[in-house]
Parts: sequence; C-alpha cells; structure tokens
Amino acid sequence: MTDVVSSRLSSRRTRWPIFIALCLVAVSILYPLWFVVITSLRPNADYLRDPFGLPGEWTLSNYLTLANSYGLGQAFLNSMFVTTVSVVIVLILATIAGHALAKLPVPGAKYITATFVSVMLIPGPVLIIPIYLLLARLGLGGYAGLILVYVATGLPFATFFLTLTFRGIPDEVMEAARIDGAGLFRTLWSIVLPMGSSGIATLAVLQFLGVWNELIFAIILIRDQSMWLLTPTLATIGERFVTDQPLVSAGLFVTASVPLLLLAFASRYIMQGLQVGVSR
Repeated sequence: MTDVVSSRLSSRRTRWPIFIALCLVAVSILYPLWFVVITSLRPNADYLRDPFGLPGEWTLSNYLTLANSYGLGQAFLNSMFVTTVSVVIVLILATIAGHALAKLPVPGAKYITATFVSVMLIPGPVLIIPIYLLLARLGLGGYAGLILVYVATGLPFATFFLTLTFRGIPDEVMEAARIDGAGLFRTLWSIVLPMGSSGIATLAVLQFLGVWNELIFAIILIRDQSMWLLTPTLATIGERFVTDQPLVSAGLFVTASVPLLLLAFASRYIMQGLQVGVSR
C-alpha cells in the first residue's frame, strides 16, 4: 500500500514541472498573438502613448482602412484561391505518386525517392531566376504560372512524405483488398486514403502554410496590383506605413487568422486519422 501511495506522489511531483513548462510555452506562443490582436484594435496615437499597455480606445478603423484603401479583402480572396488550387493539385499528384512508390512494383522506386530528397536540398533562392526565365519563355504568367511554381516546388517533399506514410500501411490489408476484387483506384480510395489520412492531413496543413506565407514568387510573377496576394499586399503596407504599427498588426492578424483556424480545425482530423491507423 505504501509503495502505491509513494508512486502516486512521485508521479504527481514529476507532472508539475512538465505542466509548468507547458504553461510557459503556451504563454510564449499566445502572448505575441494577443499583442497583435490588441494592437490592431487601437488607433495609432493611442498605441504611441503606451505601446505595451491596454488600449485606451477600441476601434475597427484599421481593418476598414485595409479593406477600403488597400484592397486587402481582394488580396485575401486571391491568396485563398491560389493556395487552395495549389494544395489540392499537390495532394492529388503526391497521393498517386506516393502510393505507387510505396506499394507498387515501380522500377527504380528507391532512386526516384532519392531524387526527390536531392531536389529538396536545393536552396529556394537559387531557383528564382531559372524559374522566371522558363515561365517567360513559356508565356506563363499570372496565377497559372504561380500555381505551377507552387506545385512544382511542393511536389517533391509531398511525394516523399506520403511515400513514407503509405509504407506504414500493412501489405496484408492491401492483399486482402486485391483478393476481394478491389482494383487499383478502389484500393487507393477505400484503403490507402483512410489509413493514410493522418499523413495527408498533416501534409495539407504544411503545404497550405508554405504557399499561404510565400512572398518572393508572389511578388515576382504577379505584376498586376489588382491580382496581388495577401503577403505582397501586407509587405507594401509595411513599407508605406512603418510607424503605423496598429495598421500593420491588423494586416498580420488577417494573414495569420486562416492558418490558425486551419490548424485548430485539422488537428482533430489528424488525431482521428491516427486512431484509424492504429485500430486497423
């Protein structure tokens, strides 16, 4: 009895430092977001009087200024369109390629996977000029060229990631599906996608964050200001209003709101995908 009581006390003592450490990590993450939100809801004069204090006046004028004067609403829709199309194309192609490399007798599958890894080691800035010249020769500009760049740069990592994910699916399950008469696409839809849903959801979040926050190609390939994405628009606001921190904070919060909502929404499905994979 005493051993049981002592073990419980020791477990409680070890939990408290972990709990305190997690609370400190949570505060370090939540405080910058709280500061951005509070700053975006105050006038610039009020912010300059006490930058780190509570607002003396609450206002939504910064968001109205961004929407009416700088087209942030249209830029938001442009970013949503480009990001969604790019991520969907990457997920479809990477799912098919990852399944083939992981479960089908593809000649040279190991070398193809190694090629994807080697491509990921190439620094992104090195590709800026070659990609720009290639798209100029092909006559691809605007959203079509930008989506093509996002798909091409995101596909190697996505394929490599899903290849490793699908390798964890038991071969016995695949064989049972084939014995039951399931074809290639039926197996992919009914077996591979449900059991690999955690990896696919994680990859979707990573790809979305990467495309949503990308800046260099969005500036270089989109010259028409009415077609600008959210990040170039926000960068321009920061250059023109360096001292207006509340206005910049409003733009930052608009930019960060979608990734935050995506992470909060997708975390549940990632856990469900993990439970499905374990139960099967």
